[in-house]
Amino acid sequence: MSTGRAEMVRQMCAAVDSGDAEAFGAWFAADATYTFGNNEPLIGREAVVAATAGAAGALPWVRHVVDQVAEVGDQLFCRFTIETEAPDGKPLALPCVTVIWMSGEEIVDYRVHMDISPAMA
Repeated sequence: MSTGRAEMVRQMCAAVDSGDAEAFGAWFAADATYTFGNNEPLIGREAVVAATAGAAGALPWVRHVVDQVAEVGDQLFCRFTIETEAPDGKPLALPCVTVIWMSGEEIVDYRVHMDISPAMA
């Protein structure tokens, strides 16, 4: 796996963790799709930025721990531990897998597989 792609993933995580939805969205193609769990796909960079800003505002804080990034052709398979806290203040460490399809240097499809409900209960 290229160091560049792993670094891209780390920079994207750092942007989300710092609440910078614009920096996160800058990695996406203008017509990219973004799907979180079983939700309907979002279409377009602007929708990704808006959803990221909304999600960041719904949690007290978030930290992505990058456990693994594997590159297969134009896809990245990323395994994370998402650290945050439950509404009662207890710490949470939520497992997450994201599959990213690239076209050149832009993300064209981003799919997040995780259960965020413990952070929202």
